[in-house]
Amino acid sequence: MATKNVRVDKMRYQKNALAFNFVLVAMALQTISLFMTITPRTVVPSMTTALEILINITLLLVSFLAAEKVKAYSLQWAYGLFVISTVHLFRLFYEPLKLFRLGQITRNQYLTITTLIEVTIVLLIVAAVITIRKHRALMAHLKEIGE
Repeated sequence: MATKNVRVDKMRYQKNALAFNFVLVAMALQTISLFMTITPRTVVPSMTTALEILINITLLLVSFLAAEKVKAYSLQWAYGLFVISTVHLFRLFYEPLKLFRLGQITRNQYLTITTLIEVTIVLLIVAAVITIRKHRALMAHLKEIGE
């Protein structure tokens, strides 16, 4: 039990690097999926393409803020990662699906884009769960030692 307390006590001084790194990797995959969606020569840009770009820029900014906050075990931003994941889930059914149905991207391109988005969602959810667990452990420890 003492080993667990030492490990949890260290969290007061160490950053939540695992969750932070998961969010950063998710952001990289999100960026790759965006470029794979908008750069094929067969894609005819439209207002939905511009909206997809705007949504992604906003998601990247909010995701980076969330990454910085979960690094400090922020419970609110851990839950915020669930919201960001939900927005990514809706992205699956928006621009990539439209482009695939219009024949502007191939089946392989569509599957790659959706797989990248799905992995992004999973990484964000895992980062959120890690942060929630570590936050709860840290708060219980601080309550136990009277801080």
